[in-house]
Amino acid sequence: MYRCGSGFLLTLAITFVVALTGCLGKSSSNSGNGGVQSVSLNPSSNFSIDVGGTQVFSATAKNAAGGTVLGATIQFVVASGNPNASAPLSVASNGSACAGTWDPSATMCSPGTPGIAIITAVIEGVSSPPTTVYVHQHIDSIKITQAETQPPQFDCFSQDQTWQFQGIAYSNNVDITNTVGPMSWLSTNAAVVTTIPFVPPNQPNVLNRVQTTAKSPGISNLFASVSGTTSSPFPYTSCLIQAIHLQIGGQSQAGNSITVSNGGSVSITATAVDVLGVTLANPPLTWSTTNPEVAAFSSTTSTSGINSTTARANLGGATVFASCTPPTCNIGVLPGLPIYASDGMLPNGTKGYGAISVDVTSASPPPTYAAWAATTDCGENSPGCSSAMFSVTPGTTPIGAIVSVPRTPNSMMFNHVSAGRVYLGSDQGLMYVDVSASSPSVVEVSSSSTPCNVSLCGKVLTISNDGKLVVVADTVSNPSQVYIYDGSTTTSTPVDLVIPGETATAAAFSPDQLKLFILTDTGKLYVYSTVDALAPVPIATTATDVKFSADGSFAYVAGAPANSVSAFSTCSLPTSASVDIGNVAASSTPLEIFPSPVVQADSQGLTQNVLALEPPNIEFLTAKFTQDPILYKVPPQLTCNPPIIASFSEGTSFNLGQGNFTPLYTQLVADGAAMIIVAQNIPAVLVFNVSNGTTTSIPLANGSLPISASASTDGSQVYVAASDPCQPGGLTCPAGSVHIVNTCGALSCSVPPNLGQGDFQQVPYININDNNNPNMCNGQGTNAPICLPNLIAIRPQ
Repeated sequence: MYRCGSGFLLTLAITFVVALTGCLGKSSSNSGNGGVQSVSLNPSSNFSIDVGGTQVFSATAKNAAGGTVLGATIQFVVASGNPNASAPLSVASNGSACAGTWDPSATMCSPGTPGIAIITAVIEGVSSPPTTVYVHQHIDSIKITQAETQPPQFDCFSQDQTWQFQGIAYSNNVDITNTVGPMSWLSTNAAVVTTIPFVPPNQPNVLNRVQTTAKSPGISNLFASVSGTTSSPFPYTSCLIQAIHLQIGGQSQAGNSITVSNGGSVSITATAVDVLGVTLANPPLTWSTTNPEVAAFSSTTSTSGINSTTARANLGGATVFASCTPPTCNIGVLPGLPIYASDGMLPNGTKGYGAISVDVTSASPPPTYAAWAATTDCGENSPGCSSAMFSVTPGTTPIGAIVSVPRTPNSMMFNHVSAGRVYLGSDQGLMYVDVSASSPSVVEVSSSSTPCNVSLCGKVLTISNDGKLVVVADTVSNPSQVYIYDGSTTTSTPVDLVIPGETATAAAFSPDQLKLFILTDTGKLYVYSTVDALAPVPIATTATDVKFSADGSFAYVAGAPANSVSAFSTCSLPTSASVDIGNVAASSTPLEIFPSPVVQADSQGLTQNVLALEPPNIEFLTAKFTQDPILYKVPPQLTCNPPIIASFSEGTSFNLGQGNFTPLYTQLVADGAAMIIVAQNIPAVLVFNVSNGTTTSIPLANGSLPISASASTDGSQVYVAASDPCQPGGLTCPAGSVHIVNTCGALSCSVPPNLGQGDFQQVPYININDNNNPNMCNGQGTNAPICLPNLIAIRPQ
């Protein structure tokens, strides 16, 4: 329903105003630079006003040079917008306007009748453009209704669908819409729906309509307002995503796995379908990888439905996928409602997949990797002690850059990206080094070590896939805290998550970076998101590790409950930050878990193997899972359907032949074909062959005992910081060095030209810029103990 007057009457009235002002002056400008050339009226925009309301007008004259003409006499001309009625507005000579009539002193305004007034200002015969004023009774309320001839078929609108709505203005329950003038329209989220005021053809006085266009999936509210009154919110839904299906290069027959040479790329097509079954032309998707050091997207968000993942120089395996991830998709829904890709048929009848396995290989020998080493030996109670960290590469001059570290690090982790930054956690605060700089140096997040929530004291637990967000567990402060530092900006304040009485022991970001899962020593899983509030989920004090599935829709949690691995949904329900969707009993409590980057797709969804490290064994677990799509409902469903675990089964256990051991470093490498294990008091690098369950031991030279280790993504090279036995005439005891181990003999890979076999090079720390000083620590005085390399990390290429 709408109300309108005659467009002909208003046009006629404006013509009358022009004729009237022609008697008083003229619209054309005067000649000469000093005279009035143009006049502007303020307010210049059309507006609405209650009967009896007041408004002040002013006018400004400009000469030909653009300068203001001062002292000119202003005449305000008022005409009625309806030739058959008198103007509902009177304007005094000083510009004061009354929606009615002034008393002789122009101080008391008596309310008049509703109508339309057209105001112009005339100065030295030059008139301004008119301003139209709509005078109306006081508006008590505005109601939004649909304005189409038929109601919408569904309660949501598919992307790019347009629909018209109208606002009805009421005064004392009487419809006064035809007197109030143009309505303004607002959407609480323009990413969900856009609004454009709409005037129907040949109905110029219908000023209460809006045309909406559905954009990104989500929920919003529409508001109509005029003359200081705003409607109640009118709910609007751009149809939510039901399912996403992936294809390699848009081809169903390509399957869900591909091998690509490093430096190459893989085009992935994502078809997103909403709850009405309509395919989105511009789906606002997030593109993710489970291993950003192997395969990564240069842009993680796009609306084209197509993206390319680049195979980096680091060889190995990863799964990639697309998702509808808040807050850019399914906008406004709380808790956040992510939708992850799934196997299924596309609208064109071809098959799509829930994740794509990418195996990055090289026709040439593997690249030669480099590492950085640091030491924890300065200790926290050695005033004035600083230490060194240094780069290591194979060759005749293996030690490269040496950097002074002002605080004693307790952890060391690279940020995944090729322009490498290594983060160092410490009890005095977080530090980092941009190792690709020409002269790398340590940067302290805060120059002061206190307070800890500024300097970010603690241990680095994990780094987001895009390399920007660093999670630090503070065990120094009371209460305990977890910090999230954004290394991509210098202006944002770190997020401070307070978890009183608990210590964070492990953490992992979901691949789409929607959620951060944090395990604590009191048996809780904390779930953090920028969309939802931090919330705990009780699990078990025996929980040891957390890793996300191939499609990112849930996380595997080791040791919850004891001797088990459980699956917890990435999406949240109003009553739970994460849902336990299934578990499998293991032979013993897994210390770490490693989801394979190779996933199989069939009619039941995805199948993923998980390798569980349970010293002295490695055990195979297998999960079959699929997504449960959200269907169209009235009212719409705004809560997630957690993924469905069709089966979660225990497989074979393989004994590594080393007895019970304490792992120092474990990593699943290549395309999930092997696992590298370095353990305490075992002078070797263990290589477990996933395909046949055999273990190869690569001895460390001189029987050295490992302290820490780091492996390349393909497993071809392992850097081991080790404690070396005393050698006659050798270094001061105890001595330590970095062992560079080539595992290609065990992995059947090609050996880089400059690498030998096995533990082919041992690199003790020597500072050639300090008389070949073998001590990584400084400032401890004479006869100081030797500080040895015991933190090490390979730099991603």
